[in-house]
Amino acid sequence: MPHQNYGHDWATKAGFGAGIGVYASQTIFWRFSADIGISYRYKQMQQHYVVYYANSNGYDPYGSTRIEGWDKLPLHYIVVPIHLQMLLSKSFFVRGGIESTWLTNYKVVNEKPEFNWTLGFGSQKHKLKWSINYIKGFKDQGFGDRILEADGHYKGSINRNNMLQLTLSYPIWQKK
Repeated sequence: MPHQNYGHDWATKAGFGAGIGVYASQTIFWRFSADIGISYRYKQMQQHYVVYYANSNGYDPYGSTRIEGWDKLPLHYIVVPIHLQMLLSKSFFVRGGIESTWLTNYKVVNEKPEFNWTLGFGSQKHKLKWSINYIKGFKDQGFGDRILEADGHYKGSINRNNMLQLTLSYPIWQKK
């Protein structure tokens, strides 16, 4: 996810992820095909936090003790993508579609499931297929834990899914 800065006290940092899954593909007509799948996706984001503690005069943000840091937020998803693909040449294609995702590792999630759109391009030489896809959420997703951290804050975030994905695939079973 790209770096976002929402002011001095709240920002997110880009993170990396990985995934694995299976899909089925079917030619619809001419150079158009569709695929559907199910996969697991892991990604990690970091979010900056600030906690103010009151001093002896009561709460005063300018005279209070300030603790800040970066939370590492692991995100575990179950993903169901549906893509349409058009072959532009013998080995080059463009694709687009939607995916439905379920965030599985947080107690509080405001969108179940979360929907994203995807757009990309790729190539297939022999049996190996690769594609580069841009994935963007339709709405902001809020999630968090109900466990209070030692310094007095809860881990969680509100963001819109926004990522660049490299997909590699190889057929393990194929009709002839």
